[in-house]
Amino acid sequence: MAGNSVLTNPADERIWLRSPWPLLLAICGLAALWVLVAGSPVEPLEMRWFGQVLRWRYEHGLAPPADPSIVHVDVTREALEKLPTLELEYQNVATIIREATELGARVVAFDVVFGRGDQAMADPILKAAERAKADSRSVIFAEALLPSADNGKEERIRSFPFRNRVTPAGLINVQADSDGVLRHYDYVYRSGDKYEPSLGLACYLAWRDVDWEKGVTFPRPGFMRWEEIAGDFTTIEPREVNLAPVLLNYRSPWAGSGPAAFRHYNVSQLSELYETSRKINAQPLTNAIILVSYYGSGLGDVGTTSLAANQPRVLLHSTALDDLMQRNWLRRSPRWVDALAILSLILFGAIARLFRRTLPLLLFWIALVALAGVLSAVFIIKAGWVPGLVSASVVWSLVTFVELGRRQSYEFMQRLKLRATMGLYFSPHIMEHVLKNPGSMEPQEAELTLLLTDLRNSTSIAETLGPGGTFQLLNQVFETQTKAIMAEDGSMEHFLGDQFLSYWGAPDPQPDATDRAFRAALSLIEGMEELRPRLDPKVKTLFGYGVALHSGSALIGNKGSAQRLDYGLVGDLINSAARVESLTKHYGVLFLITREAFAKLSAPALIRLVDKVLVKGKTLPLELLDVRHPFSPDNFEKIAQQYNSAFAAYEQGDFAAAEERFAVLRDVERDKPSALMEERCQELRADPPKDWNGIYELKTK
Repeated sequence: MAGNSVLTNPADERIWLRSPWPLLLAICGLAALWVLVAGSPVEPLEMRWFGQVLRWRYEHGLAPPADPSIVHVDVTREALEKLPTLELEYQNVATIIREATELGARVVAFDVVFGRGDQAMADPILKAAERAKADSRSVIFAEALLPSADNGKEERIRSFPFRNRVTPAGLINVQADSDGVLRHYDYVYRSGDKYEPSLGLACYLAWRDVDWEKGVTFPRPGFMRWEEIAGDFTTIEPREVNLAPVLLNYRSPWAGSGPAAFRHYNVSQLSELYETSRKINAQPLTNAIILVSYYGSGLGDVGTTSLAANQPRVLLHSTALDDLMQRNWLRRSPRWVDALAILSLILFGAIARLFRRTLPLLLFWIALVALAGVLSAVFIIKAGWVPGLVSASVVWSLVTFVELGRRQSYEFMQRLKLRATMGLYFSPHIMEHVLKNPGSMEPQEAELTLLLTDLRNSTSIAETLGPGGTFQLLNQVFETQTKAIMAEDGSMEHFLGDQFLSYWGAPDPQPDATDRAFRAALSLIEGMEELRPRLDPKVKTLFGYGVALHSGSALIGNKGSAQRLDYGLVGDLINSAARVESLTKHYGVLFLITREAFAKLSAPALIRLVDKVLVKGKTLPLELLDVRHPFSPDNFEKIAQQYNSAFAAYEQGDFAAAEERFAVLRDVERDKPSALMEERCQELRADPPKDWNGIYELKTK
C-alpha cells in the first residue's frame, strides 16, 4: 500500500517524529479554524457538560432563586378522574381562573389547548376570562403552529376553534436540540410575514400591561422592543430582546424544592388556599403569574431538559418567563472566544515537552482537563456564561495522545501496520479482536451459531431492475441485514452475491450466541418486511428470501495468501446451514431453525417440527423447525398443533392418516409445508419404505 511505503521511510518519519511542533500547530490551528467557521464539532458534549453543571448547581444550593411571582397549578390525573365529562372539566378550568384571580393573580395562562367541545361547553371558561379582564387581569390561552397532516403547510391549533380567536394567546411550540434535549427557547415565532409571541413572552407582556399588537416593535433585524415601567415604578424604560433562541437557565427540576424551585399547587390545594384566604380577606397570589398545565401519567407533553428527564414542557415556559423577569439568561460564548481558548493550548503544548515520560504527561493532561472543567463550572454558575472549554479539553486530549503516539514511534508504526493488514478483514468485531489478540489469527475450532439468508428470484429481479437497480437493491438488503447482525454483536462473512452469512460464538466465546442469533434473525425479518413496501412495484411480487439458523462446530481463523487475507469460517457447518436455508423455499416457509440451534435457546419460542430429513451428500439427519415470528399466521399455534399431530402419524408410518390431516391443513389454512407433506405421504403410501424411522432422504440439494 502506498500509505505503508510512506510510513516505512525513515527520512519521512523524522519529519514529524523529531519535533512536537508540526502536529501541535496543525491540530490547534485546524481545530480553532473549524470552531471559528462551523462551530464546535463536539457541541452536544459541551451541552451535556453544561447540563451536569446545572444539576450540581441545583444539588448544592447554588442555583439562583426562582421569581416567587411565578406559580404552577397542576391539574393531575387524579383531579381529572373526578371530572368524567368535558363540561365538568371546563367548569373546573373556569373555577381555577376565578379562584386564581380572586387570590390576586395578575395573569393566568394555560399550557393546554382547549380544542374540544362547543360554544356551550366553553362558555364558563370564556365568561371567567371576561370577568378577569374586567378586573384588569389577563387570561392567556395556548396555541400551537404545526404542519398540516394533509399538505404539510403550517396551521394554527388553537383553543375554542368553533368561535373567533380568543386573545391574548401564546404559542407553546418548543424545539429540542439535535440530541433530543430541551435547552433552548424561542420567545417569538415567525408565522407568514409576522411574528407571534410564545406563551412565556405573552405572560410577561400581559404582566407588564404591554399589548403585543400595539406595544411591541421590531426596530432592526433580529430584535424586538417595547416600553415598560422601570424598577422604580415611575419611569418608562425601553426593553429590547434578541429574537434568537435563548439558552434556558434551568434552576430546578419540576419536582425540585428550595428557593430555586417554582411554587406548585394542585387543584385541591388551590381551592383550599382560596377558601382559607377568603375568610381572612387575603390575596396570597397578588401580582402572580399562574401557569396551569395538565400533569401526570398520560397527560401533557414531557421531555428531557438540561436537568432531568420526563419534565413537563410547561417548565420551559416558566423558566423562560423567569429569565425574562430576572434578566438572567445563560449565554454561550462566541466562536472567536472558543477558538482563542483552543489556540492557547499551544502554550500548554510547549510546557508538555518538559514531561519526558508517559505518566507525568498523562497527569498533566488530566490536570488541565480538570482545570478546564472547574473554570467552565465557575463561569456557568457565577457569570451565567457557557464557555467552550469542553471543546478545548477535547482538542487538548487529542494533542496529548498524538504526542504520546509520536514518542512511542515504534509501537505506533507497528500498530499502523497491523491496522493496515486488518483492513483486509471486513468485520469490525473481528478487527477489534485481532488487534487485541494477534495470536487469534491462528485457526481455532469454535462452537458457533450461523445465520444465513438468501434472496429469492435474484435472476428475475436482475432482469427487471438492470445492473444499477439490482446493485441498489442489494445494498438496501445488506444494510438491513447488517444492522440486525451488528445490533446483536454478530460477525459477518463476506457478501456473496445475494447471500448473507453471519455467525456468533467466535472469535470470542459468547454463552448466549444462539439467543443473539435468534434475536438478530427476528430483527432481520422485520427489517426486510419494512423494506418491502418501499420496493419498485415490479419487484414486490418477485421479492422473497429465506432465513436459516444452525449450530455446530467449525474452524475459524486466517485463510488466504500473503497477498490477500480473509478471516472467516471453514467447515461442513456452513454447507449444512446453506442446505437448511435452501429448504425454506422447498417447504415454503420464511424461517427455519435446526434442532441443534433450537436446543441452545434460553427461552425457546413456539415451533412446529416441519420435517426430519437427510440432505443429499450428508450422513447425519437434520430436524427442521418452523419458528413463529412477527409475520407468521395469527393462528400459528393452532396450525402447529394440527401439523404436529399429522407429523406424529407420519413418523409412525401411518401415511394414510397423516395424508388426511396434512390435506386438511393444506385446504383450510393454505399451509405450504402441509401441501408438500401431503404429496410425500401419497408417494410413501404408494411405495412404503422398509425400516421406516421418520427420516426422509431428499434426492436433490
